[in-house]
Amino acid sequence: MTFGGRWEIIGIIAAIITAIAVIPILLKNRKRRKIPDTISENNETPDDKWPEENYEFITGRIRQLDKKYKSILFASAQSEALPVTIPVNVAIGLAKSNKRCLLIDLDANRNAVAEVFDLDSSQTSLHPEPVKTDFENLWVWPAYNLIQQINIGKIVEKTAGNFDFILINAPSLTNYPDCGQVISAAEAVFICSQTTADATQLAGLMKSLNCVIIGHVQIPS
Repeated sequence: MTFGGRWEIIGIIAAIITAIAVIPILLKNRKRRKIPDTISENNETPDDKWPEENYEFITGRIRQLDKKYKSILFASAQSEALPVTIPVNVAIGLAKSNKRCLLIDLDANRNAVAEVFDLDSSQTSLHPEPVKTDFENLWVWPAYNLIQQINIGKIVEKTAGNFDFILINAPSLTNYPDCGQVISAAEAVFICSQTTADATQLAGLMKSLNCVIIGHVQIPS
């Protein structure tokens, strides 16, 4: 066998050894991949503009609150400043930490919470109740169920004994004719905004109605 032929054989053996070493690593990494624990508006993994760590931070912040802060408002001045993925994923995070959670959706224009959980919006009732989701410990009050019962304060009061946390999704809050009632129904708030002006306006509203500001979420424009 020629010298060059020996080197060729050695090269082939080295390639085989490398492949044997690499394949298990690739398979191991492949097994680690799973369906995301978070939900995005397009049923895709959240993009780099809003990483999963942000949901975890908000969820952790809520879990650390004093027990007197049970009803938490997510509020924005503009609808695009409060993607439905934020309250939905925070609610899922709380539920997965063994906290019974109710998510109330006030976004009647988009009815996005119902769409995320694939609820039938035609199933309205004169006496609506929280709707159980496929996630353990998580119920939602979809926007379509607020047609007959719009007093958010009464809903919170009625359901408070059944849940550890009640989250209220309120995009475009300043456009609500009864925004004062919505704010009064909450004990604490996360303000979501794309501009400093909107954040300042919302902060003023919250302070005037004694709603404790526990965080400000800056949403990329």
